Amino acid sequence: MKSVQRAHVLVVAAGERRLMLAAQLRRMKVARASFVDSMEEARSLCCTGAADLCLVAIDDWAADAAPPAVIAPPGRDSGTPSLMIVEAVTPYMRRLARQSGYAGVVAAATAPRLMFRRMSAALQQKPGAARPSRIALRPPAAVAIPAEFGDISKFTRH
Repeated sequence: MKSVQRAHVLVVAAGERRLMLAAQLRRMKVARASFVDSMEEARSLCCTGAADLCLVAIDDWAADAAPPAVIAPPGRDSGTPSLMIVEAVTPYMRRLARQSGYAGVVAAATAPRLMFRRMSAALQQKPGAARPSRIALRPPAAVAIPAEFGDISKFTRH
């Protein structure tokens, strides 16, 4: 099991968002954090295995605006979990992020404790593991009863 405090966290953010995330990671006592500006740079670092978790800040989407074209997470091909960070989390954004390959969506104003929990959960997920689906209960298959047991029709319902 990978600990958040021992993980190498890769952050794709710019400007004020980068400073805010750096402060949150310091409060969480994350030992190693790298900051990059572009998704291409993040993809190359994830492919080399240099990062355990990737945080991607999406700045250009408000909750009531039309959704942007969500960029595939940088660690999708290498199995590195990625969390999307947005201003406001909506059910549509969660669904869109899941379909794109992100492990989850976190609001930018999330308290460090909750961010820590989301990051821990993302680190514990197996890469590429599908969530278990609900299996419909089926009636048991007909069983052939040997003739040596005799006629059991009086014990069964018709």
